[in-house]
Amino acid sequence: MAMDPVNVIVCPSCGAENIEGADTCERCLMDLSSVDVPDAAQVLKESDLTLPISAVRWSKPLTVQVTATVRDAIRSMQTHRAGAVVVMQGTKIAGIFTDRDVLVKVAPNPESLDQPVTAVMTPDPVVLREDDMMAYALNKMGVGGFRHIPVVRGEELIGILTGRDVLNWVMGRYFD
Repeated sequence: MAMDPVNVIVCPSCGAENIEGADTCERCLMDLSSVDVPDAAQVLKESDLTLPISAVRWSKPLTVQVTATVRDAIRSMQTHRAGAVVVMQGTKIAGIFTDRDVLVKVAPNPESLDQPVTAVMTPDPVVLREDDMMAYALNKMGVGGFRHIPVVRGEELIGILTGRDVLNWVMGRYFD
């Protein structure tokens, strides 16, 4: 008759092996109730999430005017290796056109390549202000499923925060 393997906990005080779940060490009577409880790992300290997004090096925004065609916008994204273009009407943000729009709206309908980008862009996109907190930006990205959010100062486009920008910030801050 085979016996089931028994997990053991090694007492940090005396080194004795104890059966998993034991509250005290059988040899030295040390409290073991918290020994097998894993420590909570926290990558971002809560205070870091209150930092403004200006603490992140965001990307330079790639823009096209509302008069651009879908083909022009895609060519610009390819040339600059960007995942999104901010569609501008003069100096005001009219919308955003992303690689996701290419896959979902343009690929199934190739004749849309010669339409204005305004036909397939997301109008009036969510924007961030340079003094918005990282927690707010991460919430917007997570809840909205956004990988690219324009950053404004007043009504002026000054950057675009991407998922890669946030990841680089986290990696540089905690894993250098």
